[in-house]
Amino acid sequence: MKQFKLSVSPRTETGRGPMRRLRAAGSIPAVVYGQSGVKPLSVKSDDFRQLMRSVGGSAALVEVNDGQSSVLTVIQDSQRDPCTDKFLHIDFQEVSQNKPMQTTLPVHLQGESTGVKNEGGLLEFSLHTVGVRCLPKDLPECINVDITELAIGKSIHIKDLPALAGVDYLGDPELTVVACASPKLAVEETPAAEGDAAEGEEKKEEGDASEAPKEG
Repeated sequence: MKQFKLSVSPRTETGRGPMRRLRAAGSIPAVVYGQSGVKPLSVKSDDFRQLMRSVGGSAALVEVNDGQSSVLTVIQDSQRDPCTDKFLHIDFQEVSQNKPMQTTLPVHLQGESTGVKNEGGLLEFSLHTVGVRCLPKDLPECINVDITELAIGKSIHIKDLPALAGVDYLGDPELTVVACASPKLAVEETPAAEGDAAEGEEKKEEGDASEAPKEG
């Protein structure tokens, strides 16, 4: 489990205008939600980007400190500008060391599927994150899934994920995380292929109509 510290500043102004000015000054509007209430904050953009580089593709606990007090959190959500990729807003969720928390963890695939390697199958990675419940001390950085024995026609579901001490998986146990499909089946199910077939049929019908004898 990774744990980091992040310096923030209290934020009193809300609304679009103040938040635009805050971003223009090199900071990001943020909010901490939790049992102690809702706390508007601001985070320096450079500090948060450095934090995200350190976190990488893993889950992490973040101790948010405003200079007077600190609170343990997880990053619940972050919004980015689709054009500039700059962070626009961050939501932190307060957690307690002594109470179970809920969050989502990234799923990392390990190994090479035998269905892909030896049978020409296609890997279908459907669930890139999974919900979990655990104490903060038991929070893993990610869920590692070994797909070495995954053959064509086989799937790994939430119920098949590795058992981790103190961690409960959330969601439908039958939900597919990753599967290995037959290449023929994958092609047949491709909407583009169905669209091409329909288009060809339409052109054929148009051609038949044009060849029909004209009346009058």
